[in-house]
Amino acid sequence: MPQQLVIDRPFPLVLGGSLPRLEICWEQWGDRTAPGERTVLVMPALSASSHIASSDENPEPGWWEGMVGPGKGVDTNRWRVISASILGSPYGSSSPMSAQPGAAKSWGCDFPQITPADQARLFAWLLDAIGLERVHAAIGSSLGGMQVLQFAAQFPRRLARWVSISATGKTTPGTVALRRVGRCAITTDPDWKGGRYEPGHGPARGLAIARELGTITYRSRDEFNRRFQWEPDGETSARGLAFEVERYLEAHGRRFAHRFDANCYLLLSRCMDLMDLGAGFGNYAEGVKRITAPGFIAGVDRDMLIPVTEQQHLAHLLESLGRQVRFEVLASEFGHDAFLKEDSWFGPRIAAFLAEA
Repeated sequence: MPQQLVIDRPFPLVLGGSLPRLEICWEQWGDRTAPGERTVLVMPALSASSHIASSDENPEPGWWEGMVGPGKGVDTNRWRVISASILGSPYGSSSPMSAQPGAAKSWGCDFPQITPADQARLFAWLLDAIGLERVHAAIGSSLGGMQVLQFAAQFPRRLARWVSISATGKTTPGTVALRRVGRCAITTDPDWKGGRYEPGHGPARGLAIARELGTITYRSRDEFNRRFQWEPDGETSARGLAFEVERYLEAHGRRFAHRFDANCYLLLSRCMDLMDLGAGFGNYAEGVKRITAPGFIAGVDRDMLIPVTEQQHLAHLLESLGRQVRFEVLASEFGHDAFLKEDSWFGPRIAAFLAEA
């Protein structure tokens, strides 16, 4: 079951200021007494919680159930696996839904803006609290992969290797443009109320539309064209749901809006925009140079959100700096979401990379 850790000291933020205290919701699997050299960190993506896999204490399937567990890609018979809900998410770690110390309300839209570098530091503070100076590996996809890269850059001596999937070292304008439209769907919803809505009465429709747009960028046209019927079979007016794919997106967005918080979504969406390993350094390469541990970078050929060229650029830059890095491209119609679907491809590769000396 998730454990709640509260660290009662200021948590400084990259963009200035700090949180008065840090709350971390975390879970672990495998041998919980295993040392750091047998420990793997898994860093979740934007909409994921600390619950990556089922366990005896919590048999509910996790979001990476096909990858983490006995005999799987991240083998819990071999590795102690630790994950935490990310900074800013609505799943128990410090976020807009957390209570403001000394106030009778949650942070809401007053929660300070965070970056993937801040999120990576949450994991460093978690390791400090549980007495692990160094771990064998950190693994993450999408925003989780950005956190992995930031962790490897900020704390190069605290891990032996890392895996970053469908992530980027620096967000590009094309990706910012896509996410902006999603944020506008939320902030133009009358129920957003400038971010000061009552719990349970937020901009559900705007958040659902943002998720619909996100879902389109997480998958590929190839999958949609194969998966859904091509002929309209519903109300054909412009305001109707004439096509099967429209009904799928509408239902998917509605479910997401019921389980997520709009202020958290806005915070995390902008957080991804602010990914930049070169921030605070003379140039991007200077920031990337901090990464010294061997890495495995994986991209997907039909990733609309973070094109494979961005992973390739980072891999080539690391190679030019003399770093040991493996780069592979998966051909998958599942696009950005392939890490959730292609266990047969990722599992053996990650297992082999973790097993290397």
